[in-house]
Amino acid sequence: MSKADAKPRLIRWILLLQEFDIEIRDKKGAENVATDHLSRMDAPPADNLEEEINDSFPDERLMMMYLVESVTPWYSDFANYLVGQQLPKGMTTHTKRKFFSDLKHYFWDDPHLFRIGADGIICRCVMESEMEGILSHYHEGPTGGHHEGNRTARKVLQSGFYWPTLFKDADTFARRYERCQRLGNFSAHDEMPQNVFIICEILMSWVSTS
Repeated sequence: MSKADAKPRLIRWILLLQEFDIEIRDKKGAENVATDHLSRMDAPPADNLEEEINDSFPDERLMMMYLVESVTPWYSDFANYLVGQQLPKGMTTHTKRKFFSDLKHYFWDDPHLFRIGADGIICRCVMESEMEGILSHYHEGPTGGHHEGNRTARKVLQSGFYWPTLFKDADTFARRYERCQRLGNFSAHDEMPQNVFIICEILMSWVSTS
């Protein structure tokens, strides 16, 4: 069907569908029961149609729409250069020198960017959408222990995850965790006494004589 023969409303839908990757799969007539049944029904003569079919729907509208904000990862400049040799725009001499100094710690292994730490541990660079879940797992998960921020951040690094603000984010996460804030430090009353206990058994000091 050419666009000249189509109605404006149909053309609008055709142009809209072209924006998506759609795969149309034909189904055999015997398997498509409803369509097969309708195709076998006799169509009424055209003379009996009193008026043209009204294909306009007053209530036709989108009932719900989700707006997904595209967030550029913090490591996009490193990834773009390692993959396509593309430098960020507007770099000064100082920022370019720092960029290449930091770049030597990173390498690309599709589809992730990795960083080699000073201790030789290779960590995957984490996107912003993953940070909260990782901190939650290593703070309150089965192997978490509800430790303070620095210890939680070290566990994240040892498990192979990295982002530049890891230690700051881990400290903030631990400070705002409700259950941890309700537990204070041990008081002097609750601490174990530091005095040495000497346990003596009965008759232990007697000296045997022959």
